[in-house]
Amino acid sequence: MSTPRALVHRVDFRRLATHQGRIEGRLDLVRLDRVAAETINAQAGDTPVDVDLVFREDAQRRVHVEGDIRTTLRLECQRCLNAFDHPMNVDVAGVVVGDDEAAANVPREHEPVLADGEMLDVHALVADELLLALPSVARCSRAECAAQYVNDDMPRRDVKNDEERNNPFAVLSQLKRDD
Repeated sequence: MSTPRALVHRVDFRRLATHQGRIEGRLDLVRLDRVAAETINAQAGDTPVDVDLVFREDAQRRVHVEGDIRTTLRLECQRCLNAFDHPMNVDVAGVVVGDDEAAANVPREHEPVLADGEMLDVHALVADELLLALPSVARCSRAECAAQYVNDDMPRRDVKNDEERNNPFAVLSQLKRDD
């Protein structure tokens, strides 16, 4: 098995599309500052991000970028506050554009991917796609953690003890006994 190549940082997307080019490679998570900041992995540099992107041009000369991004991020469970590994397999389907006006004309089934002139920052594209695919609330799948919660949000509680402690009429029953 061969070692994956390092992922290029910037590419001429139009040239790649005319040749139906492909970019395959790997980069370390530490190179994606915004994504690494969302993780709790102290060794983010050891976390590989595998990228496979294909560029093609359509009949309207729009450049499409499609492919996938694969990695495993170390996140903090928002229920139990323990660290867990969250595998990510993100599908990329976008149209490369140069400005906001062109982005407004992108077909609905694709996302606009903003480029800087004729060059596309591949690392920024990977970071954006990973950030968009992160769960809004990170939750681990450990049975002990899930068993403590109802509907993924509300902690389970002992209803009998709660009623005894928080019964607003407990004072009235005490007054009734005093009479």
